Amino acid sequence: MLKEITCLNATQTEYPFNILKFDSLDLSSPVIFLTGENGCGKSTLLNAISTLTQSIPVGKASSMHHPYEDGFKLSWSSKLKKGYYFQSEDFYTYLSWASDEVETNQMMLQDAQARHKNPESLAYLLETNLHKGNTQRMNGIVESYLKASHGEGYIRFFSERLRSQSLYLLDEPETPLSFQNQLTLLYLIGEYVKKGSQFIICTHSPILLAYPQAKIYYIHEAINEVSYDNHPIVSDTRSFLKDPQRFMHYLFNEEGS
Repeated sequence: MLKEITCLNATQTEYPFNILKFDSLDLSSPVIFLTGENGCGKSTLLNAISTLTQSIPVGKASSMHHPYEDGFKLSWSSKLKKGYYFQSEDFYTYLSWASDEVETNQMMLQDAQARHKNPESLAYLLETNLHKGNTQRMNGIVESYLKASHGEGYIRFFSERLRSQSLYLLDEPETPLSFQNQLTLLYLIGEYVKKGSQFIICTHSPILLAYPQAKIYYIHEAINEVSYDNHPIVSDTRSFLKDPQRFMHYLFNEEGS
């Protein structure tokens, strides 16, 4: 399990150190949440951890250079298997990739059929069967996910990649999920925490933040640990649910009305 991340350049004024102002953060918890307003640096911090742990990006890997390896240092209490780095759009990216693979293999199949004059030759059979098999497999992947709702497909996509004693970095996983599916996500996280896995999650969701005994960091100028009940996301949500019309009045009533 990750134990700590240390910032080696905390006094620098260049990105990303100008927004990630800390000396070290305690990561010795099975579930850690990084929270704060958009642009506060929580995804940047998660990306730094992903780079340092060489986590597998589910979507397209970024080609941008970041000074993470020289700027931060991780320490471990026990080594975990290489895990995954999930971003909220990765499910779409995966389906798009699988659909592109279907089209690519269909074109390669047509090309092979045109090039090989003898349809009974070994070369023809090997090449065409390869592309037919790839097309069928990728079609099956796309169709199986599209049969479910987006949220259900995302949950399945996520659950199929869970392993014991692995590190999972999740960037706003609640984005495509309903209330019920967020509870399902919490259940899955709990099941794999029991199997020795660790989760570090960027979120705006008061539902996910309720995970028992989670360590919650709130990023606003500095990075501070906060309790669930004292978190702005939780207090703001409670305030809204208690009197939503007060918020609507503020948003939509003309001045002086």
